[in-house]
Amino acid sequence: MGFDVAWRTRTGRRTADNRDCAGLGVRGDEALCIVLDGSTRGPDSGALARDIARGLIDWFVELESAVTAGALKAKLRDLHQALASRRPRASASYALVHLNGSGDGLALHAGDCLLGRVRAGRAEWLLRPDTLANAFVDLDIAAIAADPARHRLTRSFRPREFMPPSALPLEDERDLILATDGFWADLPNPEQTRFLAGEDIPPGDQADDRSVLRLRIRPGDGGLTRLAEGGNEGFHVRVATSSRSA
Repeated sequence: MGFDVAWRTRTGRRTADNRDCAGLGVRGDEALCIVLDGSTRGPDSGALARDIARGLIDWFVELESAVTAGALKAKLRDLHQALASRRPRASASYALVHLNGSGDGLALHAGDCLLGRVRAGRAEWLLRPDTLANAFVDLDIAAIAADPARHRLTRSFRPREFMPPSALPLEDERDLILATDGFWADLPNPEQTRFLAGEDIPPGDQADDRSVLRLRIRPGDGGLTRLAEGGNEGFHVRVATSSRSA
């Protein structure tokens, strides 16, 4: 088994810099991927998101023991302890997936980045965002996207305190996407499909950065294939050497 990956991102109009980023690590028949969305408020939020992505992926690729839910949460806590004082005004949302070649694994998330599976070119969302819009009632994604209260997050990676992520076990998943709210909330379904397929959709006047990472399991030789449908901006990728991943 191997992995195909495509990262697509488009800078929005709410900040001068693109504060979305992603990371991907592959070791043997395991992959760890994360997508982050730095807050539009704190000036260092994009830098915080990139620090988290790099720190988590480097740790995963260099780790010689099994990856567990406890180990992932402990690493996130360690990163929070290391970065909170360096980026005191920054915050970020994230969603991450640890997946093996059989399509089994675990998703963790905090904030408004989402995980979905791809069906007929469209996203079927597996998570709900941590926002005020759906804090007290279970709403579908379309209703959350239309509610201005979704911009108020109830959980994220923020310096004031470590907020443990929620977890979702995964079984037999072959085609997953991780996306920021500029993708799932700002784009209607037809435009999501077009953007996912590689079409450039110019942002509107108030559009946020929009980004999506697609990870597909393929049969055959192992390793990683980076597809040509996306760019490399804000994307940290590492593949373990065969000696370490064996």
